Amino acid sequence: MSERRDLPSILQRYRAFLVDMDGVVYLDREPVEGASEFVAAVRRENKKLLFLTNNSKFTRAQYREKLEGVGIRASEEEILTSAAATADFLRENYDLEGMTAFVIGGMGLAEEVAATGLRLLEGEEAREARFVIVGWDTELTYDKLRLACLALYRGAVFIGTNPDATFPSPEGLWPGAGAIIAALERAAGREALVVGKPNLYMMQIALQRVGGTADRTLVIGDRLDTDVLGGWRAGMDTCLVLTGVTRREDLEGRHPQPDLVVENLRELL
Repeated sequence: MSERRDLPSILQRYRAFLVDMDGVVYLDREPVEGASEFVAAVRRENKKLLFLTNNSKFTRAQYREKLEGVGIRASEEEILTSAAATADFLRENYDLEGMTAFVIGGMGLAEEVAATGLRLLEGEEAREARFVIVGWDTELTYDKLRLACLALYRGAVFIGTNPDATFPSPEGLWPGAGAIIAALERAAGREALVVGKPNLYMMQIALQRVGGTADRTLVIGDRLDTDVLGGWRAGMDTCLVLTGVTRREDLEGRHPQPDLVVENLRELL
């Protein structure tokens, strides 16, 4: 039997893998069982790999360091965050010259937004911002919500990085970016334009990054409402990993269903 036929079928079938990080590769800074083994197998077979995260808090350099901390080496070009996708979306769809923004989020989002040329406002000046851009903020205060709300009532463009209502941690689920966005949507009476998964925009950027085709690319994640839905919308097969947010009982009655369900990434091998 040839070496090629001895390969695991999952590596035969797909040419590229879009892998979520939080809840799939690690929980906070704790490695998830089997993740490093799966990534190593993908690399051995020279398949394309992109770490695709809705978490906008950290910079790509910080994510690279975080992956190294759980035994996975990756370049910054192999990491796509919702913050980076949001920055690309802003460049493509708005005239940003001379414009200002108020960012609720971490360093990763602030860095990506600043790179677009938007001037970031802080303090009371933020109520004059022309863009309000919201991601996951673990240092959220009422004052930030107040300033964002005032800017939105003045007509600021309302952008959200991702809709994740929760964030998986070793101790359980924390409020995610979607919860912060929802608070502002309720207060301002407006819906945010959300860029990250399951938005087709981010999925298409990811597919372009790996240079793959939808029918030979597998999306791997721990959420039905972002990873699985986003992959399904883009015409890609999806794999749900039960190490993060979603439990097996959550699958009942949900559409779309993932093409694969595994306990952890080792099971794919």
